[in-house]
This record gives sequence, structure tokens and C-alpha cells, in this order.
Amino acid sequence: MKAIITGGAGFIGSHVAKFLLQEAHEIMIIDNLSGAHKENIPDNCQFVQASINDNIEKLFIDFAPDIVYHLAAYAAEGLSHHIPMFNYTNNILGTINVLNAAYKAKCKHFVFTSSIAVYGHPNSNQLFDENTNCEPCDPYGTAKLACELHIKSFVSYYNTMNFTIFRPHNVFGPNQNISDPYRNVVGIFMAKALQQLPMPVFGDGLQTRSFSYINIVAQCIAASPFIKDATNQVFNIGSDEQMNVKMLAKSISNIFNVPLNIEWLPERKEVTHAHCNHDKAKKVFSSFYTNNVLIEEGLKLMAESVLNKPIPAITECPSAIEIYDLLPPSWSSRLKNGF
Repeated sequence: MKAIITGGAGFIGSHVAKFLLQEAHEIMIIDNLSGAHKENIPDNCQFVQASINDNIEKLFIDFAPDIVYHLAAYAAEGLSHHIPMFNYTNNILGTINVLNAAYKAKCKHFVFTSSIAVYGHPNSNQLFDENTNCEPCDPYGTAKLACELHIKSFVSYYNTMNFTIFRPHNVFGPNQNISDPYRNVVGIFMAKALQQLPMPVFGDGLQTRSFSYINIVAQCIAASPFIKDATNQVFNIGSDEQMNVKMLAKSISNIFNVPLNIEWLPERKEVTHAHCNHDKAKKVFSSFYTNNVLIEEGLKLMAESVLNKPIPAITECPSAIEIYDLLPPSWSSRLKNGF
């Protein structure tokens, strides 16, 4: 089959492409390379450098994909409070543009990566499941939820395309951008360890996340159009294992054999503990969940990849800051000139 992957030069997208190539699918990758690297793209993929907000309709029609995997997004939850117009333009309008193009190209299945951010702050000690009420607490999560709702209503109205929506969380592994100072804490810490610089931690570092190695996430996303029970469904996807940010810093220090060195920063507004129930995904994608990689093992695998590559140039915020109020001081010092 023929598939288009938006954001395919990025972290998750490049792994999805790899798994699809193993099944001999024909792939076109569309990426503007704003936060990704062309070197991530597997061989034998057609590549077009373009934004999801560009006029991409003819590109889609000419390629005629059976499946579209829409992974392109600017996924910086904390920073999204300060660039809301950019966030909504890129993440909502970009998704609408891709969905329109997919429909006009007669695509049969649309796969969308949403986020755990749609849930917002937990209202109890219960894990988020797919029936948990969504109350996003930042513009990024709001955009992802709006995209989910639009995709569902679009598919229901036109009735010519199926969808699968994934809500991944805290994914890490090879090909992740370690030079973005505003997102991907694992990558940020590894970049600091390589340079023997302090790792920035907001608050007390006791915030917990279920850090998820890339393999299960990418395999489930890639396989979803070919699994009947994944049709027109929403899935939490990722690992159950929990770790706090302070312990993450310690683990990465040990792996890179450098002293633990933390730069303690003022607490910022964020979800303290965010974890998902994955029972639904484990049932539908059971064969992939037998290959779960634990956090420590995954960190070592990612470190091996990081150590074999030069540190890329800093990936700065792609937009001028729209609202400076409450911007963390460590970010403000970088962005004081507007970028």
C-alpha cells in the first residue's frame, strides 16, 4: 500500500516509516524540517520538504495514498501557553489541511497522533483511560482534542474514510531531537550530560511520568490501519512504568558516567503526575506489548545512538513569543529577542 507520513523526518514518524518499509509499503514523507533532521528518514522513502500549512492538495492527489499518518505538530505543552496563535495555526489548521488533502486524494484510513495532554490535570488517583473526561490545561492539549473531535465528525459526515487516534505520552528513543530546550526532557538531559552541564529541573523534580520507549508506540501506530479492531478507535499508547524527573536525571547521569548536576529552577505550571491506562491498546495490539522496553534499558539504547552522532544545533522556538507573562525565567532569557 501507499502511505504518506507527515512529520516523517521527526522522531516518531521516522520509526513509523521504518516499520512500514519492513512490510514493503511505498512511503512519501512530508516534513518542513523545523524540528527534525533529514538524516532520520529511512532509505527508500520519497521525501518532500513542505509545511502542513502549505498547499499540499495536489501532492496528495498525485501520490494517491491509501493511508495518511499525520504526526506533524509542534509539541511543546509548556511553551504553547506563550505562543497560542502559532500553536492553533500549526496544530489545528495544519491538521485540517492534511485531512482535507487526504480526503480529496481518496485516502481510506487516517491515523492521527494526539496526546495525553488532552486529559489535563487528573481529578483522582485513577489512571487516565480513553473514557476519562478530557479537560486540557494548555493550548497544546486543547488543539489536540479539537483535532480529535474534528476528525471524528469529518469521518462521520463524509463516511468514506476510517480513522485511528493515538494518545502517546513521554516517548523517547533514537532519533529524538536532543537540542530542543523546550520539550522532550529525556533529550534535554542527555544533551546536558554530553556537555557536562547542569540538567534543568523545574520545582522539586518529583513530577512523575510514564516514560515510553519508542518501539511499541511506533509499531502500534504503523500497524493500526491493518487491524480491524483499531478502526475508528482512540487509544492511549505507551508504557506503564513510572519515574520522577529527579530519578530520570540520576539515571541519565549514571549512563553517561557523569556526576549528577541539577540546575534547580522555579516551579512552573504543569501537570504533576500524568499516567495512562493501556488495557485497550494491550488487547488490540497484544503482539507488540510483549516487547516492552523498560525505562533504564530504553535510556541505554537511546544513549548509544546519541553518543554516535554529533550534537545538533539548538532548535529554537519557531514563533515569536506572543505572551511573556509567566514565561519561565530560564526560557525568557533565551527568548527575550522574540525567538
